[in-house]
Amino acid sequence: MKRVSIIFLALMASVQFLFGQKVGYMNTQTVLAQIPEYVAATQTLEKLGKQYQDYIEGEKTKIDNAYRKYQADRPRLGESARQTRENEIISMERDLQKKQKEYFGEGGVMSAKSEELLNPIKEKVDAAVKKVAKERGLSLIIDVSAQQGVVYQDPEHDLSMEIVKNL
Repeated sequence: MKRVSIIFLALMASVQFLFGQKVGYMNTQTVLAQIPEYVAATQTLEKLGKQYQDYIEGEKTKIDNAYRKYQADRPRLGESARQTRENEIISMERDLQKKQKEYFGEGGVMSAKSEELLNPIKEKVDAAVKKVAKERGLSLIIDVSAQQGVVYQDPEHDLSMEIVKNL
């Protein structure tokens, strides 16, 4: 009986704790779409990414053409000339892989540019979220843009536009 009483008291305390919490939600996609700096930054990143991708595709085409030419010339080439051409093609492929990693790899040009352009915006959004949370006395704000674990959302508690106003 004593054990049941302790479990019941613990359950009641946790229920009161849960009802004492105020929760709201936001949609990061909605918020970011309202920020002109974010839209401009993503357009800049897309344009830069396309330039790098076009360069990579052009280099792949050059390598493919070099390989096709090598395959066509191979019967007429001597052993040393074959080896030289093969090494040139392998070198071109390695250089291309290095460029790809330099542009798109972890810590690459695109990653650095993304951080440079987007981190200040993220910091502003975080500050606005904290301000809204404090003003409304919320202990938790859920981002529903990922939709993981969110089963229901009442539009009355959507703070996205309020956060935009605080930016």
